[in-house]
Amino acid sequence: MINWDDARFFLALARRGSLRRAGLELGVDQATVGRRVGLFEQQLGAKLFIRTPRHYRLSPLGETLLPQAQAMEQAALAMDRAASLGELEGEICIATTDTLAQGFVLPAFSLLRQRHPGIRLKLLTAVSVSDIPNQEADLAIRSLRPEQGDLVVKRLATIKMGLYASPDYLARRGTPRSGQALQQHDLLLFPRELVARHWLSLCGEPLHEPNVVLQSNAQLVLMGAARQGLGIALLSTFLAEEDRGLVRLLPDQHDPIDIWMVLHPDVQKTGRMRALVAALEEVFQRHQETQPPALPATPAQTHTD
Repeated sequence: MINWDDARFFLALARRGSLRRAGLELGVDQATVGRRVGLFEQQLGAKLFIRTPRHYRLSPLGETLLPQAQAMEQAALAMDRAASLGELEGEICIATTDTLAQGFVLPAFSLLRQRHPGIRLKLLTAVSVSDIPNQEADLAIRSLRPEQGDLVVKRLATIKMGLYASPDYLARRGTPRSGQALQQHDLLLFPRELVARHWLSLCGEPLHEPNVVLQSNAQLVLMGAARQGLGIALLSTFLAEEDRGLVRLLPDQHDPIDIWMVLHPDVQKTGRMRALVAALEEVFQRHQETQPPALPATPAQTHTD
């Protein structure tokens, strides 16, 4: 049975007329072309070319087989196109936080859909980086750098977190000043077991037995609570700055948070994953270019959802 790997050498030589030019087309040396065509002729039991000192001309059998070889080439190209399209179709599962999804992942997915409308997205906000090795998600975007050595890890950006409260809260409780403790204020924080350092210091303001009136592991909940006038919250500036119901406190002070992209090496080289990563990097880079340099991060950065 004739296969395409044999036929492509025959077709290249028929098209180019010399071993050297056929080898250039195929990316091999001319001796390889001559050997493969000779083996093909042996398999068929007949000559495909009439050899002259300067040229290879098709034999009668070669002329008969040429249309079939060209049809095989078109079929192979069609298969390649279908395979490439398949790589740029299908579902990708991302594990991230609600705020990172809103601020970065959804804008990146919008770009991706414009370029490759066959790609679908599944967003999970309850799956952690630790689930990537088990492939419960294809990619994670978090502010916690994983320790597993078998994962592909890249820092996407450094974002800033600042202190915010509602005008109503500030009218009732006053506006905190730099250097003055936040002890007399109601605070809205992530649970201590998730982000212990925020219970010791917020944007450089030291805390001692802070009056935490509400805890949540979801930043959008903390933002909503701050908007309701329940207290002061540490929020991502890329979201909170767009909220007209919040006022930035101590605007010269912030906490920097590194954002990490984590993916399993088995999915790193697929077409749709490469396209997604490119879109994510583009969106995060836009944000980074609009921000002033971040202050040095504290040694013990932990994740913030």
